Amino acid sequence: MSEAESYVVSCHKCQTPFDAGQASWCSCLVTERTFVCPSCGTCFCKAPIGYRQKFWSGAPKSVWDRKLEERREEFVPPTNPAPESVSRPMVLLVEDEKDIQRIAIRVIEGLGYGVVLATNGVEGLELTRQYRPDLVLTDALMPKMDGREMGRQIKENADTKDIKVVVMTALYTNVRYQQEAYRAFKVDDYLTKPLDVEQLRSVLEKHLKTAAAPAS
Repeated sequence: MSEAESYVVSCHKCQTPFDAGQASWCSCLVTERTFVCPSCGTCFCKAPIGYRQKFWSGAPKSVWDRKLEERREEFVPPTNPAPESVSRPMVLLVEDEKDIQRIAIRVIEGLGYGVVLATNGVEGLELTRQYRPDLVLTDALMPKMDGREMGRQIKENADTKDIKVVVMTALYTNVRYQQEAYRAFKVDDYLTKPLDVEQLRSVLEKHLKTAAAPAS
């Protein structure tokens, strides 16, 4: 990777100039992360598209190299533990994108929760029956079975209906989709991507507060 060049930009939120060439990556659950403003702690994952386009169109080679280097890091998901040995409370993550798997698993484990991974809706439904997670965190747009439909089947099964289901989406963001998710698919929460660490922490604590406390 080439030596970092100075690339001073203004934060889209607080307008304070900062050097993106030295800035840290954010921890948002997105395929392509952005840099964090050291003044206000905000990344630009949720900035207007014009800001993001201007940022990358003006970025020097070293900043692009940082982006490409991060994307080249091969992520190999950990093997799911046996149902009897998984830590509780436990989250079943249903997500097919490796970049989001990597960040979400790191955050969930960092909060002290057990985590099991499924890469599509059909597998997610099977692992729900096998592991009986305390919460299912799923992307909406999934291979083989839509994450919302998977949630509906979990909620309509007498053995799994009490499991919390949280749907994440970058596509179905209109209010009518959220209302449909609560009414027709019976999900417990509906989150719009990009999702940052604090949002994930908040939703996990909200729905797992009655479960056994994570081990310290």
